[in-house]
Amino acid sequence: WSLAISGKRYGLADWVVSTLVTGGVTEFMLTGPTASSNSMGSSVWGLLLLVGAIMMDGFTLSMQEKIFVENKTTKYNQMMYVNGMAALVALCTLVLSGELVPALRFSFSHSNFLRDAISLSAAFVGAQYFKYSLVKEFGALVFAASMNFRQVLSILASYVAYHHHLTAAQGVGLTAVFG
Repeated sequence: WSLAISGKRYGLADWVVSTLVTGGVTEFMLTGPTASSNSMGSSVWGLLLLVGAIMMDGFTLSMQEKIFVENKTTKYNQMMYVNGMAALVALCTLVLSGELVPALRFSFSHSNFLRDAISLSAAFVGAQYFKYSLVKEFGALVFAASMNFRQVLSILASYVAYHHHLTAAQGVGLTAVFG
């Protein structure tokens, strides 16, 4: 996306590392068991959703980097406007679907829900601060690589916690990511 949006150019080392990490993560995901034992959906649909999410993340990161560079904004400005627009979209969705009153009723009748939602929101703000800091200081490419790395570590922790076994092909994928 950075090529199309900002006309940014990357060196050979960036392309090699990006290809190895992306290829390793893709191989890791495609060569091991991905379906849940109680899954009702299809793995293909899940992979399509994953590809869509990755594409939108890439677009978002490239736009954030471009806004930082061209408009000299702060991470706080971006956080305020992005979250403000997200809140507006959520509010409009609730109003247009007729679910605003039931949602408010649910929130106020379940005190644990409000506490948990506030805790989750606080954690999200902290994560968002670090995300914007990483994009502003090091660029979208470094952020994307660190997110791939974090994703693989999270999956590995899940494998350990739930006593799953890695396939040989997943080992090759991990070697590409960490090697």
